Amino acid sequence: MNIRLQHFLFSFIFLFLLFPNCFAQRYAIDTLQYQGTDQKVVNLVILGDGYTQAQLLDFEEDAKRFTDYFFQTEPFRQYSNYFNVFAIKTPSLECGAVHACTASDCVHGNTDLSQYPTRFNKFTKKYPVPIASPNTIFGSSFDNGGLHRLVVPQKYQVIEQVLKEHIPNYTQVVILVNSPFYGGSGGKYATATVNFMSNDIAVHEIGHSFSILADEYWAGNQYAIEGPNRSQESDPTKVPWKHWVGTQGVGVYSYGGSGSKSTWFRPHEFCKMQYLVAPFCAVCQEVFVETIHHKTNPIVATFPVASKSVDAGSMSVFSLKLLKPSPNTLDVKWYLNNHLIDQNIDSIYLNIGMLELGVNQLKAIVKDTTSLVRNDSHQQHVYETVWSINNKMDRALAMPLSNWGDTLETCYNGGQVLSVKNASRGLTYNWYSEHQLTVPFATGSNVSVNDINKSTVYFVESVWKDKKSTKNKVLVKVFDKVEKPKGAKVRFDKKLNKIRVTLNEKIDDRYNYLWCNENGTSLYEWDEFNGEYVSPKGNNNELLLNKSNSNSKIYVVKVNKTTTCRSEKLEILISKF
Repeated sequence: MNIRLQHFLFSFIFLFLLFPNCFAQRYAIDTLQYQGTDQKVVNLVILGDGYTQAQLLDFEEDAKRFTDYFFQTEPFRQYSNYFNVFAIKTPSLECGAVHACTASDCVHGNTDLSQYPTRFNKFTKKYPVPIASPNTIFGSSFDNGGLHRLVVPQKYQVIEQVLKEHIPNYTQVVILVNSPFYGGSGGKYATATVNFMSNDIAVHEIGHSFSILADEYWAGNQYAIEGPNRSQESDPTKVPWKHWVGTQGVGVYSYGGSGSKSTWFRPHEFCKMQYLVAPFCAVCQEVFVETIHHKTNPIVATFPVASKSVDAGSMSVFSLKLLKPSPNTLDVKWYLNNHLIDQNIDSIYLNIGMLELGVNQLKAIVKDTTSLVRNDSHQQHVYETVWSINNKMDRALAMPLSNWGDTLETCYNGGQVLSVKNASRGLTYNWYSEHQLTVPFATGSNVSVNDINKSTVYFVESVWKDKKSTKNKVLVKVFDKVEKPKGAKVRFDKKLNKIRVTLNEKIDDRYNYLWCNENGTSLYEWDEFNGEYVSPKGNNNELLLNKSNSNSKIYVVKVNKTTTCRSEKLEILISKF
């Protein structure tokens, strides 16, 4: 090796040891759920430990399985729209987890792994874990804190580096350890093996990591601290969960009958923070919802951007992009200059005449009204967006426009819907049948008029406080009346063994006919060849009926093919043949 190459390699090794971050490796990321932004949402990151390069497909399956299970669990199901989920494919040199079997509760011995499927394993915590010390990326190991099941990643610096290089604004991390034996831990990172109970373990551990929930089983004095679901207070009117006591099984329950655990209390007897197979109790669900709101903002975007002043002459729609629970429990209120103009919609239009001279304030206030939360502190979780609208002159109310222009059409004696295009929230729309009238026949941005038998002009105006716009007009044009058929001839066709009904009208290609029985069920011709009822062919001014239709009434309606307007029904009595 020449001296120059030797010097280069020495320099490279020196720099790597001194500045290892300069040579950080990039890993592939699977985006399992994305809300269109990584801001103002919970960024849930899944890492894999003990998966070799050849096992990364297993990691993909495990991460997807966990994600599906996570969003089937309440309250995460209702708040799934508040989460992004990313899975970083972090390979290890060797598979598995470190296991020294040093904990007092470790079951010594070996388990024949060949008798079980490679994935979807059936291992429970009673099976012995083989002694092993694989080289894995995060160094996850059993036997921590004197507990065999306590599986903890040891290489925290590596975890932090991977997160910094890939998802620096992570909110919650879940580490899936590629070991089939039961184990996991909470702490900074929720950790779980891929044991058959791994999904429940991971969700339970998220209770610790994400919302600082306590175990509702007794884990030891070292974990005995006050929390939202654990307290030394026994008075039901004073415990942290007092607002839930007496509902959904919530009460005050002792951890044990004697010793130090007897002085501590929990809110429920069947909660996932005690039993993996249980759902989260109401108290824990409330804490999760509170945590989600502390870490997110349901208003993820606004249009136009709220931080920029809006010129009145160029304003259009104002809208919110919201993270909505399912079912949606968000209450949205819109205020113009502190005047409530509408609620529970995501976007609004403003009529320029509603603005005052100078700077106007349009505010949207969003609050989650979920029944999962009873704590009064939730009232603090109110989110708002404010737009400043600069109006340099006094302006008249803009005249309302019809959705369909100044002319609509309808059938004789038919109805029509009169609607305002881009209706401004907070305005009143008055409708008149004559221009000079002062009392409207209807009010609203969408009104119905019925039984119109002649072309009629309607007028509409906008009203805001003491201001009225110029009236706009809408013509409703009435099509020509479709006269009902004049009559029908009913006879028995011996050749076909059918009843033949023929209308007393000349065939006219402008019209078609609809036939029905007394209860309104449509009547069709019976096609003997194909053995089915078919629509009458041609202008269908004639109908063939089976003899079973004798002694009944049928009806026919004449239809204009172009306008689809209909005549009144003609009743036809079918005599007995």
